[in-house]
This record gives sequence, C-alpha cells and structure tokens, in this order.
Amino acid sequence: MTLNRRNLLRWTGVLAPLAGGIEQLEAAERRKDQPRNIIWMVTDGMSPGVLPLTEQFSRIARGKGSVWYALGQRPETRHALMDMSSLESMVTDSSSASSSWGSGSRILNGWVNMLPDGTALTPIGVLARDTKKRVGLVTTTTVSHATPAGFAAVSKRRDDEAGIAAQYLNVCDVVLGGGTPFFDPGVRADHRDLLADYRKAGFQVALSRDELLAARDGRLLGLFSKSHLPYTIDVRNDKALTAAIPALAEMTQAALDRLASSPQGFLLQIEGGRVDHAAHNNDAAALLWEMLAFDDALAAVLRFCEKHPDTLLVITTDHGNANPGLNGTGTEYGDSNPSFQRLLQARCSYTALTPMLGSRAEYSMSGAGGEDTHSQVAANRIREAVRTAFSLDLSAAEIDAMRKIAAQGHGVSLSRQLDKIVGILGQAVGNHTGIGWTGTSHTSDFTMLLALGPGSGRFHGFMKNTDAFPILCELMDIRHRNPSMSPERLKDFPKAAAANRPQIHWA
Repeated sequence: MTLNRRNLLRWTGVLAPLAGGIEQLEAAERRKDQPRNIIWMVTDGMSPGVLPLTEQFSRIARGKGSVWYALGQRPETRHALMDMSSLESMVTDSSSASSSWGSGSRILNGWVNMLPDGTALTPIGVLARDTKKRVGLVTTTTVSHATPAGFAAVSKRRDDEAGIAAQYLNVCDVVLGGGTPFFDPGVRADHRDLLADYRKAGFQVALSRDELLAARDGRLLGLFSKSHLPYTIDVRNDKALTAAIPALAEMTQAALDRLASSPQGFLLQIEGGRVDHAAHNNDAAALLWEMLAFDDALAAVLRFCEKHPDTLLVITTDHGNANPGLNGTGTEYGDSNPSFQRLLQARCSYTALTPMLGSRAEYSMSGAGGEDTHSQVAANRIREAVRTAFSLDLSAAEIDAMRKIAAQGHGVSLSRQLDKIVGILGQAVGNHTGIGWTGTSHTSDFTMLLALGPGSGRFHGFMKNTDAFPILCELMDIRHRNPSMSPERLKDFPKAAAANRPQIHWA
C-alpha cells in the first residue's frame, strides 16, 4: 500500500501532527539505513490488557486516542511479542528484564548485568559510549532504579542504588528522574559527594522543573524527588507539585535536545516506571494517568523523529503486573462504560490516600466509647476518605472489609496476593469502576513491542528478551557478545539464586 500524508490524515487524526516523522521513519527502513540514534521506550509493568484501557481512557480524558494505539494500527509499524523470562523464573523482575536487553543474557531476578558466578556483563550503554555515542536515561522512578540500571550498570544487588548512581558518571550524558539521596554525601554510606563529582565531570545539575527548563546544552543530571517522582494523578491535582515536578514528556524533550547534537548519534532509554508501581497497588486511575504521561513522551519522540529520520524507535514493556482488565457489568454489560468512566473522578493515587486513612493502630484500638463506637468512627473515616479521593460511596460491606484489613493487616481475602490494604481497596473501588486484578505482583505474559525506523524490521514475531541485545549491537556496529548461563548450569549456584532479593517487592 502506498502511504502518504492524505492516507495518514484519513486513518487517524491522533497521528496527523506526526505524519512527516512517521513517513520518514518508514522510508529509512525501506532503504535499510543504519540508525544513527536508538530510542528505547519502556512502560514498566504494563500488562497486555492495559493498552486497550489506555486507549479508551485517553478518549474520555483527552478527547482523542493514544499515540501508541494509533501507531499499532499503522502498516509500517513492526510488531513483536517478547518472552521476558529471567534465568530462574518465568516471572521476571525489572532489573533482570532490562539487563536481558542490555546484555543479551538472562540473569537472576534482583541482579543487574551479572551472572550468578559473579561474571560481570558489559551493558549496552557502556558499549554505545565506547563507540562515541552519547547515552541517556530518563525515568519517572529513581534514576538508579532497575530499568535504567539495566542499560548502564553492573551490580549483584539492584537495591545498591548508591553504587549504581556512581557508575553512570562515566557512561551517561543525560540522567533524569528521582533519587537525590543516592547522590547526597550526608546519606550515602561512603559519604561521597556524587553531585559534586557530576559537576566536576561537566554535568549541569537540575533539582527542579524550572532548573530543568532553564538548563543549557551539554551533559545534564536532573533529580526531582527524594524517591520516585510523584504519580501524575497527584501532580495534576497539586499546584505545588505541578510547578516542581517535570512531566515525562518534558524530561524526554530535555534529553533529546541535548543528545541530538552528538556527532556519532545516541542511545536513549525512556521509562514510564510508575505504571508498574500503580499496578502493584491495584490503582487503576493512577496507572492510566501514568500511561497518558508516557503517551505524551512518545509524541515528543515522534516529533524528534520527524527531524531525525535516522532514528530507530522501540516501544515496549518489561513485564506484566497484576493484569488489570475491565470486567463486564450490568445487563448485557451495559454498565461497563459508565463504570469505567468513574475512573475520571479520582483525584489522587492510593499512595496519597493512605495518610487519610490513618495508622493501623487507630483501627486496632477499642476506643473510649467501646468497640461499636470505634468501629463506626473508623467506618466513617474510610467512607469520607474514599469519597474525597474518588467520589465513590462504598457499601457497608466494602467499608467493613476495608476496616478489617486496616486493623488486621490480613485475613480478609482468600487471595494471598490481594489480602492487604491495596488489594482490598482495589477490589472495593473495582466494584464501582469495573476494573479487576489477578494479584499485586508481576506476571509471565509475553510483552508487546512496536518498532519504527531504520532497523525496525529486525523486531518481529515471537522473540526472546535476549534477542534485542545482538540486534542493537549490530545496528550500532558493535561486535561484542556477553557470556551467558543456562538454567541447568544455574543449579550449581543455589546460594546465589536465593540471595540478594529486593526487600520491597516493587520490582
């Protein structure tokens, strides 16, 4: 089929402003051009069912469909499904997932580019740097979190974020996200002033949205939160956060502006990392606003590609998480759409809701007026908090389940995964929005991948996660292969497989 601007405008208004960029990416792929730039975009923890939910949420929230969904309909877009298993499990964590792309080897969950026998693997970011390409990492998590680390660091423990942050100094040119304590000599165990070291190496340091937008060209370190960046839904509903926290699209544009002038091109990873965290929390509204923030970043990337058609763009996710889906409700499922639209009423994330609920002790104590009086006070508190946060009126049974889980910590749901405050809250809110969850942890689903531009034809069909690394190396004229280990060989390292697990399963 012959593609032209008229066809594109007719097919999808969402992509109309990006028409020239897509056409040029397609032309470069037809010519089998070598990409000068590679942009690898990741929505961390996006289950297969999230994309159709995002498309419909975008339509009701923004009056238009999502860029990702529209790209998936284009005939020039390459499609693949990827098996993201780690070395020891069908279910991967983010560090193993990103490392599989970054090194071409499956490793243990909780590790970063290192085999169980201690063999250090060379990450794709280091190899790109050695070819004189610039390297960038942009994320809504801490900059030293699992997914960015998989492209630029080596560690036996993904939780060693202070050590990972130091490794970026000689690898990256742009690093944007959260995580100021990992650079602070007053917090770091080694008391190293990593911010000073970055400045000495020629990095500008931005610690607010205004400083990011005012930064000059050149190497850039941006840290905008002590931990992960706040959820988009919370930023949208707080003027102070809106002024202080840059959107993923703004960080993406800042990175592109600085990397574009690289004589040898660049490798840039962009992560919408809090999609994963919202899924762990069974927080559908927070998850979908994170997806829209990622979609805005994708639009910024496509505008860049219009001016730089020698760019390979890959859009994917590293694993599923909790597998949210819209369940049919009402007669002939007629209530499904109105239920789903209630997600627009949410004013904050579950994380922001938690302080409104108070402490576990407040629900466990009998209270001066007796158990009945205390139970009623707790129930009223839950009712008002949920009404304020989500404009939902929970039933008496839903409130009672919330009160019990707040007091007991467990023992309310037969599902061990959902038997916690976020699991019960997710079920209660889901009764009103139609969103159901399978659990609160990662899943083994094959992940979706789209690719456009020169080299995109290499991504197709069913793939293993480790297939990406040799493709990226070939496209950058890198001749390097990392060693690997088989599951059979892993049996010789039982202690390694049991050690160094993250203490918090936001993985």
